Amino acid sequence: MRALLALILAFAAGPALAADGKALFDDQCASCHPVGPSSGPNGPTLKGVVWRRIASQPDFVYTGALKAKPGSWSPGNLNAFLKDTQGFASGTTMFFVIQDRTQRRAIIDYLKTVK
Repeated sequence: MRALLALILAFAAGPALAADGKALFDDQCASCHPVGPSSGPNGPTLKGVVWRRIASQPDFVYTGALKAKPGSWSPGNLNAFLKDTQGFASGTTMFFVIQDRTQRRAIIDYLKTVK
């Protein structure tokens, strides 16, 4: 019974975290990163970013630091990047980090919904 309750609560929290994530994204990320079809002058669009190959948005010029990173923007890689941009890709021009893991999770959960 406890396992079922935990599962129900986890599913119920998903949309709430995404909603909170949108507010956090709008406050902390949207000034550089659009979520529309095109990138902005200061950052690539994050529409569809979850599971997209790193540094692959065709209408944005990436630094060598991100171009050299293999893999995709998995939730784990997004978390690592948002926690420590320079530790993840030394030399990237993104300097803003999000220390609070709950906020990082909420933003990533929101980005999962932006397709």
